[in-house]
Amino acid sequence: MTNETIPQLTLDLPDAAVPGFAALLQHGILCPIAGPVQIRPFLLALPGFTADYIESTVQTIFINGSAADTLDRPLGCGGTLALSAAMPGLAGAIFRREGPHGSLRSRTASDACIGDDGPGHITLKLFNSIAADRVFDLLERGIRVSGQALAEFAGRRPDLFQPPTALVLDGRPVDAAGLLAVAQQATMIDLQARVRAVA
Repeated sequence: MTNETIPQLTLDLPDAAVPGFAALLQHGILCPIAGPVQIRPFLLALPGFTADYIESTVQTIFINGSAADTLDRPLGCGGTLALSAAMPGLAGAIFRREGPHGSLRSRTASDACIGDDGPGHITLKLFNSIAADRVFDLLERGIRVSGQALAEFAGRRPDLFQPPTALVLDGRPVDAAGLLAVAQQATMIDLQARVRAVA
């Protein structure tokens, strides 16, 4: 893990802006781990990921780009876990966990631990309705993202970083251009939202 100081970004957001950040979750949240973790308990520790929610909503699982039928496996530093609700069409049927068409997959995730043994990060990517469901809770609790991912996202959705959204970086107000300059140079950024209701 790097010893560099991670910039701290606070977003003061109107509640109507929160859904727009769901797309940021597709880039991946960097989740610190001390060593390999079991995927299911790891998810259960995240806001909103109850056992019922996982069972009913998480229908497609990719581990390092390969489809998986179960969350009951270990994942180590450097691993990537991508979760989706049910996808449409034949692709959705093939990649659906424990689905009848799983034999048509070209690759399936191994049961072995994927990733390194030491401390580091797991990249968690959330798609479609899962991203929409969980974006509010995750932003309020705080997420860590790569600087590149934040810069790319802010470049595509500049409206989300303009007033009435207020940006505070390392305790000081910053505008969107200033944030973009920092994000382009930072390896990682810790981001937390304070959401306010707007009548």
